[in-house]
Amino acid sequence: MPRTIALTFLNEFRLLQRDPIGLFMLLLAPIVIIAVAGFSLGNIYGARLGANTYTLALVDDDHGAAAKAIVDALDREPAVTVIHVPTLDAARAIITGRDRAPLAILIPSGTTAALAAGHGAEVVLYVDPIKRLEVSTIEFRVAELCQRITATARDQASSRLANGGADLRARLTQISADLDALQAGVTGYQRQIAIAQAHAESTIKEQLGRHMGTTLDAVRAQTQAAVDQSIAQAKAALATEVGGRRDALAGVRDYLVALQASERDFDRWFTALKEAAGSRANAIPPPPAFPTPPSPAALAELSKPIDLAIPPPHLPDSSAAGASAMRTLSIKLPAMPPLPTLPTTQLRADLEALAPAALPIIPGTLGWAERSATGGNSNVNSFDQYVPGFGITFLLIGMLMGISLGLIDERDWGTLARLRVSGAPLAGTLIGKLLARFLIGLFQMIVLMAIGYSMFGVSLGRNPAMLLLPAAAISFAAAAFGLIIACIARTHDSVMPFGAVVAMAMSAVGGCWWPLDFEPSWMRAFAQFLPTTWTMLAFNNLMIRNLPPASALWPSCATLALGIAFLTVGLFGASRLYD
Repeated sequence: MPRTIALTFLNEFRLLQRDPIGLFMLLLAPIVIIAVAGFSLGNIYGARLGANTYTLALVDDDHGAAAKAIVDALDREPAVTVIHVPTLDAARAIITGRDRAPLAILIPSGTTAALAAGHGAEVVLYVDPIKRLEVSTIEFRVAELCQRITATARDQASSRLANGGADLRARLTQISADLDALQAGVTGYQRQIAIAQAHAESTIKEQLGRHMGTTLDAVRAQTQAAVDQSIAQAKAALATEVGGRRDALAGVRDYLVALQASERDFDRWFTALKEAAGSRANAIPPPPAFPTPPSPAALAELSKPIDLAIPPPHLPDSSAAGASAMRTLSIKLPAMPPLPTLPTTQLRADLEALAPAALPIIPGTLGWAERSATGGNSNVNSFDQYVPGFGITFLLIGMLMGISLGLIDERDWGTLARLRVSGAPLAGTLIGKLLARFLIGLFQMIVLMAIGYSMFGVSLGRNPAMLLLPAAAISFAAAAFGLIIACIARTHDSVMPFGAVVAMAMSAVGGCWWPLDFEPSWMRAFAQFLPTTWTMLAFNNLMIRNLPPASALWPSCATLALGIAFLTVGLFGASRLYD
């Protein structure tokens, strides 16, 4: 039993030593994948691989202090190289035409003025959407830069504010002292004015009382004399008016007396008449005569209204008398107190010095805004990268199973030999197989794009039909790649280990799994000879950058050219191995 275990244990090592494919999958394949991933993703973890810096295009439309601070800070960053360009179009050309140029920075005009006025300002970052991870790293540094510039400006403003506050407090203390002195002077002068006013009022009252007494007595005597004269004139006029009415009134009185006597005579006559009535009617005496009434003239005189015109008294002109008295009055006022000497000159000087001492304005906040440099959406759907990227990876692996394994199996089964005996040329057989696999690969890419659009919302660009061009180019190049692997891997068992490692390495280096800018410069240079690089560039231009359809022409032509080179090498190798 122990001997069996030992022999079996040693036999496994002998078998592994005789299996180069097994050794390759154990050691070389992991090393290749680890090296590709490590070199490609080293920048994410902070590695600095030589001169592997990012290029930033800078457009300075401000030319102020804030712009200078931004430029100086960027120049001190070891991970970036700043290129100053005059226009935004030139910056876009750098972003789309250079490796490791993920974004451009635009400093708008008026940024310095806005910050100095206390308003917020933003620098604009024009980003390449396909370089989203690199953009995020740089945006983090730009955010720190904006915060540092804002903090520095505010520290300077705070220092100026503290100095200005101390100076302002000193000036206000001086002005307060000047105001206290001014108030004291004004209060003293008001007190002196009040005393002088009281003295002047008593003096005026005394002099007016002395000079106006005599004038008022004279006016009073003249007024009394005028009133007496007017009353006498009124009495005389009234006597004249009443005289005529007195005579008429006497006539009326006499008439009334006579009328009363006639009434008594009439009563006696009437009594006698009653006694003589009947038998002695002829003896009735005549009735008594009534008195003659007053004449109409007398009655008119009596009824005429009294028209008594009383002449007004001729009063003396008191205003003229008062004015005359005032003209003769000479009032001697006491002297007014002199104006005090007030510190108005010093106060005016302190206030004028205070006016320009304005407090500094706290600078505004410097921020940043993101826009797409290519006209598309700056926020990228990750599936826009992964659907075509992993689609290409599995397309390459599918070509290994369809072409590489198929050719080796047909060789081992004798199918190729029988076709040769029947007169079929090898080149025709290979081209027919490649054409069939090309169509299958193109259909695979179409299906993956359709699934990506329906399930993951990937963008199909301005013209979805244009996606067929890079899909067809990579399908052709992948078919030719499968032919090359069939020539390199001589056995069925070695195809998948070797071919899969090469396919995954091509996909990783060519930008199918992550942005190409993550890789060091030597790896990006090697990637220019891989069809995966150009195919992903075409897909990214159409799907992520949202560029015009013509942007996929040159990358698709490059993929097609590499596919032709692969096909040429594959046909040459197959003619030596399978013919």
